[in-house]
Amino acid sequence: MTTPFAWIQRLAIGLAGLSIGALPAGAAPDVEGTCQVTEPQFGLYTATKSYKVYSATNPENPLPLAGNYTYTYTITNQPNSIEPPVCLVGFDMEAPLGSITAAGYIPGAGVDPSSVQVGTSGSNAVVEWNFAEPSNDICPGAVSDELTLQSPYGPGAVTDNVSSLDGTSGFDAPGSCVGPFVAPTGEPLPCTIGFWKNRADGKPGTLQWFPNGDFDLVVSQAVTLSSGIFASSTELLAYLGSTGKRPIGDRAKQQLAATLLNMAAADLYPDNQKCKLFDANPIVSNACGDSITIATAVNAAKVDVNGDTAAQHEAMECLDDINNGVGIDD
Repeated sequence: MTTPFAWIQRLAIGLAGLSIGALPAGAAPDVEGTCQVTEPQFGLYTATKSYKVYSATNPENPLPLAGNYTYTYTITNQPNSIEPPVCLVGFDMEAPLGSITAAGYIPGAGVDPSSVQVGTSGSNAVVEWNFAEPSNDICPGAVSDELTLQSPYGPGAVTDNVSSLDGTSGFDAPGSCVGPFVAPTGEPLPCTIGFWKNRADGKPGTLQWFPNGDFDLVVSQAVTLSSGIFASSTELLAYLGSTGKRPIGDRAKQQLAATLLNMAAADLYPDNQKCKLFDANPIVSNACGDSITIATAVNAAKVDVNGDTAAQHEAMECLDDINNGVGIDD
């Protein structure tokens, strides 16, 4: 099987202005390189984006998080003779929805961002590192501190943008570089609502799975994956544990809670031998449809759980099949 790192090295070599260093086995980081972009209208600045990618088990990973890669970036505004000097005020990156666990920076001798924001734009997640004028912008010759993001997704070619002269007069420099792109995959081993309810209740025989606070992390990640359907861990667990005669929408959300817990467990603990579903796992055929992925099916179900009664029935049946492993391949 081709590893994500080997794949991205072949892919990225073909991108203009992007280079990846050849690293000896065991070297840290796992992948590193640079991408350079020049402001396209007038050549006002040239920005060099240096990146490093660390796997979750790399001992040199500066921000280790189970099941997540750590990506770091520094932005250098190359020296030039343009007057007045043009400073950089922003760097943003797009990645697949669900691919960003956290983003921030590591304080050091460089320029700190004034703020870091994670949001969405259409079908993408977006991370924005902002450098407010005048004290936190990146002027010619200066370099940012290490900008960071964590993701369960492996490295691939993503679009990004450097901006200067904040506001309507800004001169952006869009480009491509390395970021979270390759959805994690592995053997699908989903757990049912029954298991997750018992684990939430701390029943004997289930505590060996996700011990020592790991379960709380899985629940928190599932809330994040819900795209706002569950406002908190408490709300997700309330739907998961609901019983008796309930509206079909509540039953659909109960199934969704279990599905998102399976997906969150795969994000955080991909080597577990129980309770995991990956975005890229293919569905051969079940109530969700034919020849689609888990990610496609769950994204559709997240819309349907708040739809009309017919849509909620479809979501419940689809998610029930997923949680019981019906029609799922690896």
